[in-house]
Amino acid sequence: MSGTLFLNGRYLPPDQASVSVMDRGFLFGEGIYEVWLVVERRLVDLESHLKRLDRSLRESGIPVPLERAELVAILEKMVCLNNVTNGFIYLQVTSGAGERSFTGTATGRPTLLIMAQEKDFPGAISQSEGICVDLVPDIRWLRRDIKTIMLLPQVMAKKAAMAHGNKDAIFYDDEGVTEGASSNVFAVMDDKVILTRPLSHSLLPGCTRDRIIKLAREAGLDVREQVITQDQLFAAQEVFVTSATYLVTPVIRIDGRTIGNGQRGVVTRQCQDLYADYIRNLSPIG
Repeated sequence: MSGTLFLNGRYLPPDQASVSVMDRGFLFGEGIYEVWLVVERRLVDLESHLKRLDRSLRESGIPVPLERAELVAILEKMVCLNNVTNGFIYLQVTSGAGERSFTGTATGRPTLLIMAQEKDFPGAISQSEGICVDLVPDIRWLRRDIKTIMLLPQVMAKKAAMAHGNKDAIFYDDEGVTEGASSNVFAVMDDKVILTRPLSHSLLPGCTRDRIIKLAREAGLDVREQVITQDQLFAAQEVFVTSATYLVTPVIRIDGRTIGNGQRGVVTRQCQDLYADYIRNLSPIG
């Protein structure tokens, strides 16, 4: 990776950035993260991601980084320093370095890492052609509402999906669909009702999820927050997933079974257009 990182108060090239091997994020996965979409130098859903960052820190007991009050200015500077027009910002906070003990605490400051990178997510071919996914049991811990860096189950699910010739995975539990391996899931039924699982400890409160629900309801679409069973998922006319990097991406096959007509649906396209209009109305950095 080239460009400039922000690490603990300093702007550095990647080859000059280092973190202690005693960092609790490295030893225990004791950390949280956020990802912002950047479109035409616009930081998308800035405040909702900051709000979720604060919640994840609070729920996990990880100390607030020293730069929290200046975070917006730092994020904007990272976009400029890395010449990001379309891409993303990744932010990670861990408790910092300390004794290797489950109940120990860090002796220094929390570790704050921020990266910014160019990538054209809105221009991805999957936006129009859709993706194929696995459907797999949700083996993750029971506080999925915290955006933790402990992502091994997601990594395993995504790699298994790729080995099957698919792009990603959708998880399910005893009730029904929980979420994607790095996204929230929506199903459009044959009466045009849009279903998505209600928030709880079982899934992440996605910022893009929340925005799409608001935009769709304002446009007169019927969005209902209720559990999606596996039968409903396969019977849906359309399925799409949302996240900061997926935006609104159609799912055309699940476990080899075609969803609807196997193409991006009308409701999915409408939600994509609503989100694109929302982003265009944001103010660009600078």
